[in-house]
Amino acid sequence: MTSPNETHSTHLWSTLASTLELAGFEPSDFEMSEGRPDELRHVGLPDRLLTVRRRSTGHRQLYAVAPGCPWLFTAFADLTAGRFGRPTRHALS
Repeated sequence: MTSPNETHSTHLWSTLASTLELAGFEPSDFEMSEGRPDELRHVGLPDRLLTVRRRSTGHRQLYAVAPGCPWLFTAFADLTAGRFGRPTRHALS
């Protein structure tokens, strides 16, 4: 049986992977982790953070995933604005 956290992580990754494909990126070039990064614990950021990192460029972006936070919209905006670099293929139409 999967734990609620595994189910939540799986759902987040599935949602993010679909968004990456929609924006023209290869999901295997990205990794995702949940929680506040250790090096930022002293900054006072919320605990419910999602870190998305593109392996090929090393670019990393944090998104708040608390209820009501538009993390997916913000991630898509970052992807299409070039924050993670150029897409690997044309975006889906």
